[in-house]
Amino acid sequence: MKKALIAALLLAAGSHGFAQQKPKLKHMTITLVDSHATFTVGHRANNMFITRDDTAQVQKQVDLNTHVKAKEEPAAYEQMLMRLLKPYFDEDWQLVTAAVEFVPSSNTEVFRYYLTKEE
Repeated sequence: MKKALIAALLLAAGSHGFAQQKPKLKHMTITLVDSHATFTVGHRANNMFITRDDTAQVQKQVDLNTHVKAKEEPAAYEQMLMRLLKPYFDEDWQLVTAAVEFVPSSNTEVFRYYLTKEE
C-alpha cells in the first residue's frame, strides 16, 4: 500500500513539474550611435544596431536629425527615439534598462536599450 501511494505521489509530482514549464526569455540589445556632424568633416551616418541573444546582428542607418528649432530639440529628440523603439514595444518586448554614453573624441552619443521578451 505504501509503495503504491509513494509511486502515485511521485508520478503526480513529476507530471506537475512538466505541466508548468517556464516560458523562454529572449534578450535583445538596441544600440543607437548618434554622430554629431557639427564638429566633423562631412556627415557621418547614424546607425542603429540590433543584437539578439542568438548573436544575430542587424545594422540600419537612421536619421537622428530632428529638424526643429534649438528650443524644441529635447522634446523632439525624445519623440524620435521612442518612434524608433515603438515597433519593438508593439511586439511585446519589455525595456529592462537603458544607458547613454558620450564619446568626446568622436563627438558621439551611444544609447543602449536592453529588452526582454517571454515566449
